[in-house]
Amino acid sequence: MITNLTTFVGWDPQQTLLSLVARPKMGGWLHEYLSYDPNNLALYYLFAFIQKFCHIFHFPFSMFIINYFNMFIIDSSLILLCWAIRVLTNKISALIGFVTIILLFGFSPWIIVTYTDTLSLLPISFGILAFALLIKRKSYIAALLLGIAGSLSYFVKPSSAIYYIAAIIVLILTSGFDKSGIRRKLLLITVTVLSTIIVSYGLQLFNTHQTMYPIDSHLTTSPTQYLMMGAQGNGGYSLEDVLSNINDPDKQSLPRKNINEYLNRVQKMGIFGYPKFLANKFYQTNSDGSFGWGTEGGPDFINQNTRPYSDDFGGLLRRFDLAYIFFTIAQMSWILITILLVLSFKKIERLTLLTKNWLYLTIIGANVFLLLFEAGRSRFLIQFLPVYIIPLTIVVTAILYPQNTKLTSNQL
Repeated sequence: MITNLTTFVGWDPQQTLLSLVARPKMGGWLHEYLSYDPNNLALYYLFAFIQKFCHIFHFPFSMFIINYFNMFIIDSSLILLCWAIRVLTNKISALIGFVTIILLFGFSPWIIVTYTDTLSLLPISFGILAFALLIKRKSYIAALLLGIAGSLSYFVKPSSAIYYIAAIIVLILTSGFDKSGIRRKLLLITVTVLSTIIVSYGLQLFNTHQTMYPIDSHLTTSPTQYLMMGAQGNGGYSLEDVLSNINDPDKQSLPRKNINEYLNRVQKMGIFGYPKFLANKFYQTNSDGSFGWGTEGGPDFINQNTRPYSDDFGGLLRRFDLAYIFFTIAQMSWILITILLVLSFKKIERLTLLTKNWLYLTIIGANVFLLLFEAGRSRFLIQFLPVYIIPLTIVVTAILYPQNTKLTSNQL
């Protein structure tokens, strides 16, 4: 797939790459692209690392090499996630989880789009594994790793840290209701939170003092612009909203202005219009089994100027002559997965109270986030796949092995 499909991709991935290799030629606000919106700094650092790697080992710095790194990140994430499923449940569920992951994402063309959606899978899977080990072993090392994973998840893609926030909330509530071993539980939570704060502060210092791409903090827009975006159109990306934030000279007042604009848009929709809008947004976000393949970035999703259309396999896929086959299979698979996820709510009752509540809270938190902030495309589901796969494997295990009722007895 990397061999046949790789080319330059439009929208944010390409803008981030151009910020590394061709920034002097970038005009207008794109010249300060990462200063206005530093969310893609992690992606920029990855590109810079790959460029250095290619220089040291005398490889050409190309999209092929970048996508091979993306493949390594995705594969590593899947291994860590299977390990986490093994710790949370059992070997059978871990094996089923591995097969499920391969069928769900292993053949997805998103492997050629190296972006924060796929990069976030690694710290998320790492964090879920650390959380599972924390539940099982009550280890300070696991608590430390969970804190590190939480800060890395937020750095790569802020919304991908929802699983971590849910874990902290559930750990605190569990400690409050169950007083046994309360001192150790509180120490584990403290280690987790402190490690998150320390690593996040270190990343902030690095971002401030690094010289690869000096960030002008006076240009940085407010994250509340994504809340404002989430209440227009179908809740997706709005260049008009982005430019309004970029061109506003008073960056300090942007949080207030964006929130006021969000409230105005909600008020205009009315008491019946806004729920209807949210229902449509929920459908647009969750309905596409291809995760929005080919729709992101408009006509520049695949840049044919660098690799023109051709009659070979890759050319056919890039111009979507054969894409309907992928879309059909992906959509049928997603419908089946959605049905299984609905059925899983009964099956995850077998899990420990802490693990079960963490899953509930993470899934609810993810959907609330996608309803409120920029979404409207199924690409945003990619970051939450590691969480969705856990209940999915549990229900598949229950269907294939109905006699295997024991999952785990580990509890914090």
